[in-house]
Amino acid sequence: MAMGSKGKRFALIGAVFLAGAMIPVAWVMADGGPARTSFDEISVKRINIVEPDGKYRLVLANSERFPGLFMEGKEYKHHARKGGGMLFFNDEGDEVGGLSYGSSTVGDKRAASGSLMFDQYKQDQTVGLQYSEGNGRRTAGLRVWDRPDWSIKPLMEMSDAAARATTEAEKQKIRGEMQAFAASKGGMGQERLFAGKTQEDAIVRLADKNGKPRLLLKVGADGAPSIEFLDESGKVVKRITQ
Repeated sequence: MAMGSKGKRFALIGAVFLAGAMIPVAWVMADGGPARTSFDEISVKRINIVEPDGKYRLVLANSERFPGLFMEGKEYKHHARKGGGMLFFNDEGDEVGGLSYGSSTVGDKRAASGSLMFDQYKQDQTVGLQYSEGNGRRTAGLRVWDRPDWSIKPLMEMSDAAARATTEAEKQKIRGEMQAFAASKGGMGQERLFAGKTQEDAIVRLADKNGKPRLLLKVGADGAPSIEFLDESGKVVKRITQ
C-alpha cells in the first residue's frame, strides 16, 4: 500500500447511464430492454460501474473524487493516497487493484509514476507493472510480491483513523501503529521478482522469501551481459560473464 481537482476527460465506448446529464443525448429504446445513450464526448469527475446489488465493480475518478480503501463493500479513508485513476473490485466488494498515475514538480525537483496493480485476496498487491522517476532516475518493470494470508482489514480501519486525525502528530502515531501491527503479524511480505530496467541496465532480479536478492541477470549500459549469484548478505559469490 505504487498516488488537482479538475475533472479528467474520458472517451467512452459502450453504455453509460448519466443521472441528470446536462448534455444532449439520443435515446434508443430496445423492446423490453434498457435505455441506451449515444454521445460523442463527456467530461466527468467520477464514473462508478456497479453490480445490480449496488456494489462497485469499477471506479474511474479524478484526484478530488478518487475513493479510499474497500473491504466487503465498506469504504475506509486512505491516509496517504493521492492522484486519480481507476480501482477494480471483486465479487465481495473488496478493492483488488487498479491503475494509478501522477507527477509533481517542486523547484528543480520532479517526480512521476504510473502503475497497474492486482491484489492478493484480502491483501495488498501481488503482481504489478510499475514505472517511477525521481530527478532523472528511472525504474520500470514487472514486480511480483509474496503476501501473507491474513486480512488487511484492520490496517484499513487504522488508515481511516489516520486520515481523520486532526494533527500531524496523531497521524504519525497511527501510522506507527499500522507498522507495528503488520510487524506483529510477520510483516506485509516481500518482493520476489523484478524484471525491467533501472537507469540504463536491463535486469531480472530474483529474491528469497526475506526479500534479499539472490540471483541477478543483467545487461548493462555497455551491452555486457552477466549472471550474479548472491548470498544472504548481498555479497556476490559467483559471477558469470560472456
